[in-house]
Amino acid sequence: MSMALALRRAIPQSLKNRLRQFSAPWRVSGLLSPHLPPVLCIDVGASYYPHAKWLVFLNSPKTQWIAVEPNEANLAYVRSWSWPCHVSTCTTGLSQRGGEQTLFVTHVDTGSSLLMPEIGPAMQHRITNLDYFFPLTERLIQTITLEQVQQQSPQDLPVFVKLDTQGTELSILEGAQNLFDARRIVGIEMESTLQAQPVMKGAGKFWQACAFLEERGFELLHVKPIHAVGRSGPWRARSVRYLNECDAVFALRQDVARGLPVPFRASLLAFYLTNALYEEGLCLLDGDAQLRAMLAAQAGPVDRLRALLKTLA
Repeated sequence: MSMALALRRAIPQSLKNRLRQFSAPWRVSGLLSPHLPPVLCIDVGASYYPHAKWLVFLNSPKTQWIAVEPNEANLAYVRSWSWPCHVSTCTTGLSQRGGEQTLFVTHVDTGSSLLMPEIGPAMQHRITNLDYFFPLTERLIQTITLEQVQQQSPQDLPVFVKLDTQGTELSILEGAQNLFDARRIVGIEMESTLQAQPVMKGAGKFWQACAFLEERGFELLHVKPIHAVGRSGPWRARSVRYLNECDAVFALRQDVARGLPVPFRASLLAFYLTNALYEEGLCLLDGDAQLRAMLAAQAGPVDRLRALLKTLA
């Protein structure tokens, strides 16, 4: 028995599974990213770093990535950008209708929002340390809409949106009706409050976002609930904290996407795989001969990708 084989057999299966899970996004990206069609990714609330979860798009040289963040200092990382995709920045805030708005800058600036923080009766017993929010400063900023931020890009690209704007995520989407009508938006990842009385006054709630997007042909594919940090600090053993917010992933339903050009369906496949929805990706790939032909025509390793997805699904 060779030393390498002996070492492989000595590794516990649980560790092998963990290593396979960790390497899966990179393996998927290596097979798919070089063959993706041009797409536009808009990261709204892009402070400090791009989310490596979007690896499949970040690794594609045909992706146009727009980092949107009114706190310009928080975009310093763009100056040392190392991903293959093309990046640009927008230091104007986004809102539903655009125009001049008040930005409420919280003590920890990642909590800044166009909505004022207000600790209502339902939350007062939970939030006693106000250092994250206060002292609060206000400054007037110019804002634009989601439709306006993408106007300098080609108008036939599939659009993917990541939103983390402390309560205004739904209102920003509500200001992009023309993009929805044109079926330009294919996938959305957004933060959304789960609070009955949101701390950010007037924040769009998760159930409202679900209803809004379902009416426009989207389906909820994944939700990651985020529990609050309690008054006593980090989670204690056997302690369950209240639900604070969630990260939610929505995509156009496949029956809706079938009526779109093949590059849009290829971008939907990439969005599935970005979010580790490997079974959804495999079903789309297996059921779409035109998509397989498009990838094969670009020297894409379709069979290898299908084989990998079968091991991951």
